[in-house]
Amino acid sequence: MTDYLRAVTLGAFTWKNEERIALFFEHIQRIGKVWLLLHFLLLTFCLNFPVTLIMARLSPFELYGRLYGENAAGEITGNPQAQVSAEEFNKRMFENGYGRNILLPLLGISFVFTLIIQVVFFLCAVFFIGLSRMNVSPISFHNRLGLAVFSSTLPVLAAAIFGLVLPAVHIIVFYLIVIFFIFQRSSRLRFAETFD
Repeated sequence: MTDYLRAVTLGAFTWKNEERIALFFEHIQRIGKVWLLLHFLLLTFCLNFPVTLIMARLSPFELYGRLYGENAAGEITGNPQAQVSAEEFNKRMFENGYGRNILLPLLGISFVFTLIIQVVFFLCAVFFIGLSRMNVSPISFHNRLGLAVFSSTLPVLAAAIFGLVLPAVHIIVFYLIVIFFIFQRSSRLRFAETFD
């Protein structure tokens, strides 16, 4: 637990100091896979939070309108020609279990989609860190993954706040910042051979 907290702190607040970056890698090496996975899931929850919040705050009428178009309410009620008021539509949806049957599965799909994007991004980041260090000194897969995951703590918090204003765009901003952080830290690590 101590190594995990130190890795999170060093990953968030270490910029150019090579000794602190070396210390950061020492803590990453001592962290087990479980802590790495838990931090990865925490990052995914934070990144998905703005999308979840916006979906949860929409009324059923607004959500269906965004998903299916402006006449979605009429088509769902079975009569595309009929104009259904927002209040009537919302009332019918809540009576039919909107939260349990529709909103929760949509939130789950949103989280799984974000999780898949996260897995692909971090695996690509780990692969490209390995390529960039091929001629310098290689770092183990665990350490490269730890570098990417623990360097993402501050960027994901900033992206989550930014996502409250511009959801979905915040994911792109997050990945751009993380790419800069991990390659900057990887380039400053001089003693990588001791961490293989």
